[in-house]
Amino acid sequence: MKLLSGKKIDATEGPLFKGIILYAIPLILSTLIQSCFNAVDLVVLGNMTKESTAVASVGATSAIVHLLVNTFVGIASGAKIILSRQFGARDSHGIRRTVNTVILTATGLGILIALFGVPFAPQLLHMTKCPGDCFDGAKIYLCIYVAAAPAILLYNFGSAILTSSGDSQRPMVYIIISGLVNVVLNVILCLILPQKVVAVAVATATSQVVAAFLVIRRLCVMEGDGRLILKKIRFHFGAFRQIMAQGIPLALTTALYPLSNLQIQSAINDIGVAAIAGNSAGSTIEGFTCSAISGPIASTTTVFMGQNIGAHKPGRIKETFWKCLALNMSLCAVIGLTVYFTSTFWLSMFLPGDVAAIGFGKLRLFFVAGFYFIAAANGVLSHAIQSFGHATYSALSSILCVFGFRMFWMWIVYPPYANADETTSFTMLMACFLVSWSILLLFNIGGFIFFRRRFNKQIILDGHRLNP
Repeated sequence: MKLLSGKKIDATEGPLFKGIILYAIPLILSTLIQSCFNAVDLVVLGNMTKESTAVASVGATSAIVHLLVNTFVGIASGAKIILSRQFGARDSHGIRRTVNTVILTATGLGILIALFGVPFAPQLLHMTKCPGDCFDGAKIYLCIYVAAAPAILLYNFGSAILTSSGDSQRPMVYIIISGLVNVVLNVILCLILPQKVVAVAVATATSQVVAAFLVIRRLCVMEGDGRLILKKIRFHFGAFRQIMAQGIPLALTTALYPLSNLQIQSAINDIGVAAIAGNSAGSTIEGFTCSAISGPIASTTTVFMGQNIGAHKPGRIKETFWKCLALNMSLCAVIGLTVYFTSTFWLSMFLPGDVAAIGFGKLRLFFVAGFYFIAAANGVLSHAIQSFGHATYSALSSILCVFGFRMFWMWIVYPPYANADETTSFTMLMACFLVSWSILLLFNIGGFIFFRRRFNKQIILDGHRLNP
């Protein structure tokens, strides 16, 4: 099977490692393009305005954007768990009901986010102590971005349907098209409009609408059980309940990361514009390097394990986990360390000539990119636990190890360093990420061992002693 052949990958048949690679590559490329949305915004702003204030305006919204939008995108992961099992079991009736409910859920949640996020944008920025010199730009960017929430959710939920069926290639093509739209509009609008932040915000929102249109169009014309027929679309409460049973814990998990980071972002904002800009640039670099690898491979774990759980193939379930874990950790270790040791080059693209901001960016890349292999292990382990049907455990682990511990860090550990020099304060903030990842890893290892043994016992009790 060749990449971009247009064929779906059946996780229940054929060489497993080859299938994982062919499935994961389009997801990685898709993630890279999506990460480039924000990266292009920052590059254009940094080079056209020649100052860090505009870059900080976009960076100051990152935690809020993740909280408002990505939280609900987490529900799409719940849909992916359900659909992966249904595709593996060849459950045509269940697939159709789930697909219809997924699209209606995405539309409703997107509208809800837009209605809430736009009018309350100033209050949300005040909560993160956004500095006054970049407050107006941050408010405009946040309002425009959040207004595009329906399109953002429709793309992500629609893409979850396609990838659950084994088609990870078309979402990649669609996001590439929308990414090119983003780049072209960024340049054109920045040349036309005096307010550069408005220009990049409109370009990003427009590109999201294009991506949503393309993925919904594909669902309407595709063959097979996942096809969306708009005239016959119906909401099914049973399917909705299944999606939410898995999706709500995952949404809580997704929310906790940015929610726990709000206090960290507020502390960074207190340090100053250079720290905000450096942190934002470093985070963006991680987005199209380490995160672009780790997230897709972890997501591949969900689909491949889910389809084989539905098909009752325990041997392939076990093999999927170990191959995804080894692949994710090794790639993130190599890429993360490479990014750190070449960090000056990458940061200079976003912050030309700003030595102070580059210094803060390098600190972030040391603690986050340099140790991202720990986050990669957490990603595969948590997705494996979710595939076994225990998304609630992932949520509880994150509540304790991410939200709880980071709050403890900010309330107890960090305050003595808050009034120290800027470098020391920023270093203590970044160390929080590494320590919380390490604690979460212990919980995930324990949870995986427990739920895997429980699943194997259930197979025996159900009489499914099938050959792998």
